[in-house]
Amino acid sequence: MYKKRQKNKVVSLFSGIGGFEEGLKYSKLEAEVIFSSEIDKYAQKSYLANYPNHNLHGDITIIDADMIPGHDILVAGFPCQSFSIAGKRDGFDDTRGTLFFDITRILREKHPKIILLENVKNLVSHDSSNTIKVILRTLNELGYTIDFTIINSSEMGVPQNRDRTYIIGIKDFLTEKFKEDWRSNKIDKLKKELNKEDFARFNFFDTLKSINKKILIKDILEEKVDKKYFIDNERVRKYLKDIKVKDSEEEMKIIKILDLPKEVHNDQERQRRVYSINGISPTVLARSDSTKILINENMQLKLRKFTPIENLRVQGFEEDFIENLRNSGVSDTQLYKQSGNAVSPPVIREIFNHLDGFLDPQEAIME
Repeated sequence: MYKKRQKNKVVSLFSGIGGFEEGLKYSKLEAEVIFSSEIDKYAQKSYLANYPNHNLHGDITIIDADMIPGHDILVAGFPCQSFSIAGKRDGFDDTRGTLFFDITRILREKHPKIILLENVKNLVSHDSSNTIKVILRTLNELGYTIDFTIINSSEMGVPQNRDRTYIIGIKDFLTEKFKEDWRSNKIDKLKKELNKEDFARFNFFDTLKSINKKILIKDILEEKVDKKYFIDNERVRKYLKDIKVKDSEEEMKIIKILDLPKEVHNDQERQRRVYSINGISPTVLARSDSTKILINENMQLKLRKFTPIENLRVQGFEEDFIENLRNSGVSDTQLYKQSGNAVSPPVIREIFNHLDGFLDPQEAIME
């Protein structure tokens, strides 16, 4: 008789407030985080509000790889940086001086079975695609068979248009030619190039299924919102009183309903866009000028921005996680920044759920 697999030990780098951890928590993968690292002191405070026992450390660049415990899975949402490819080695040595190097030196020392990385969408085209090619070839050099793609968080039932690059690697895994990438033409082009090379690759993301769950902005709004989040002055009130806004139908897409004239709201173009609550949010950024929405309150149109709580909800964080942050005393400014920098937990959850089918069933232990 078989028991459940032993828990996979996880190391989390550039942990932020714990988006990877939250995704793991709600996945079906048996896992425990045994080491995490985050340099920002405010993000550390938020992380510890939810995960006080995760062995959190600071700046990973000053932590020796041999000080990190052995682990099965390494996750990281690392910053995007250019690499020096003057020597055209396209490998481990080219990553020196970057934060990706801190990932690779740990991989070289600890050899975890699985690696999962998240980055911005533009990683794919950064430095004429040289950056991602160095990353992928370096992971190959370290023994990892790779797949990568761009996933929009809305694909996994998150009410936000958020494209991010995901890279997964399995140590010493069987290699096969990449299939067509149906999510991204740029990724598909890169995969076709790599199919012509001696590159260890496999198909993971092509069979990762979308979750057809319609969650819209109106589903994540707070019931009582402080007046400080409203944009309320004489010019705005007069403008809203004079305009007619047609109700939009519910759709899992961004629905912009108006652009505030500059004379009404003197700000940059992006900050003057107002969106329908019947659609999803544009990408949440690490700044306080969050998504602006129009609401009907007692038969009167009012304009406001997302609260920090709504920013976290639109990223897919669960209510208990958010409540702990609410009670931690972190400022609005930091919560906006942290939510904008976070990975969407539902995407991570589904990646790990899908990963379970790629793990060796012999890892189960006999009773």
